[in-house]
Amino acid sequence: MTEQDQRTETAPSSETAPNAETVLRAEAMLTPDGVVTDAELAFDADGRITYAGPARPASVVTHELAGRVLMPGLVNGHTHSAMTLLRGVSDDEGFMPWLAAVQSLEQHLTHEDVAVGLQLAMVEMIETGTTAFADMYHWDAELIELVRSAGMRVLAAPASFSPEIVGFPSVSPWNGADATDETEALAERYANDPQIRIAYGPHAPYTCPPEFLSDIARRAVERGIPIHTHISESAAEVEQILERYGATPGDHLESVGLFEASVLAAHCVHITDREIELFARTGTAVSHNPVSNLKLGNGIARLPELMDAGIRLTLGTDSVASNNSLDLFEEIKTGTILHRGARQDAAIVRAADVIDIATSRGAEAIGFPETGALEPGRLADVIALDVTGSAATPFDPASLVSHLGFGATGADVREVFIGGRHVYADGAHTTLDAAAIRDRATAARHRLSEAAAAATD
Repeated sequence: MTEQDQRTETAPSSETAPNAETVLRAEAMLTPDGVVTDAELAFDADGRITYAGPARPASVVTHELAGRVLMPGLVNGHTHSAMTLLRGVSDDEGFMPWLAAVQSLEQHLTHEDVAVGLQLAMVEMIETGTTAFADMYHWDAELIELVRSAGMRVLAAPASFSPEIVGFPSVSPWNGADATDETEALAERYANDPQIRIAYGPHAPYTCPPEFLSDIARRAVERGIPIHTHISESAAEVEQILERYGATPGDHLESVGLFEASVLAAHCVHITDREIELFARTGTAVSHNPVSNLKLGNGIARLPELMDAGIRLTLGTDSVASNNSLDLFEEIKTGTILHRGARQDAAIVRAADVIDIATSRGAEAIGFPETGALEPGRLADVIALDVTGSAATPFDPASLVSHLGFGATGADVREVFIGGRHVYADGAHTTLDAAAIRDRATAARHRLSEAAAAATD
């Protein structure tokens, strides 16, 4: 029996009747206006929030969530989902040796591997409270349909490197030119889908030739399709671009016209004051990935300066090959305390700001502005966390932001609704067969390891 079967047998559906409201009652709730205690959230059959505030005596409550708190679903602003199969590869190496180790396994990935890696990532993301994510890897309609079926939202960017290079030879015959054309076809196909956004995915300025980047920038402007790329992730990358083009990565990308389009830039660890001003002026969004940046020894991005400049921000995990976890609560805590320690200033970054980056600001940055906050009119992307455990005791609802910023973990998530759809109910998946996916992922990783070992013999 799958988790979905168990859910059907043991608990009532949130869809009690046509056009009926779903009403959640919880200990507390995080809203744009602050913390509400003895809280109630209601949304209609279209998954749109109709009420968010103190409990109303006359409400017909469909989900009584005693011992739980509500907050917006988390937004992962940068990851490579299929790389869940590469978790734990080269954990103690620097960026370039790590990249080489990862690529040695990636060359043996099949399309089925990418599919199960994506599904495993969605299992983990839903379990830890993520409802939307921005992803760069191989993407096609078959993979996107897996996301739609699971109920999540995605900004999917098919990765590309140059017009001639085939990025994932054992997955797809697409070269960079093909990936660019397919990106446009996918954008047209999913133009009105509330769960799906499509972006071009030129990997980085050190892997993509200028002419290719310039062509993508032109097409992005013409078609209104955003661009998702890596910028200044490592000091080695910056040095390489300086030697090759006589400019920093940001300045180089400006020269090829990239920032005339809408850009989501991942990492941005080693950027200059001028590049920060450039990003602010062009409306470029930045995905801050603190744990990945630290694990790979790449440094600490300048989050306080990015915030002061009014940069559009989101919070990301990067892949589990460079992080090991897709738990955004770990990113929230690390992203808050990291800069306090580095700057020796406990007030320089507040937990409330980083939570906002992981929810409302992140949702806007990756193309889902109707989500990200619990207020009437927004779509009901909402998660419920248990606050009865030891790490939450004693729980003071007035200190909810403090708990979410410093004490909560993804393991506390018990309920997940996306657009009103109940995809995780009392710790059980309703749209994914998690046990079967984990088994398939384990077998796939074993096969990849054997194939990589055979190739080196």
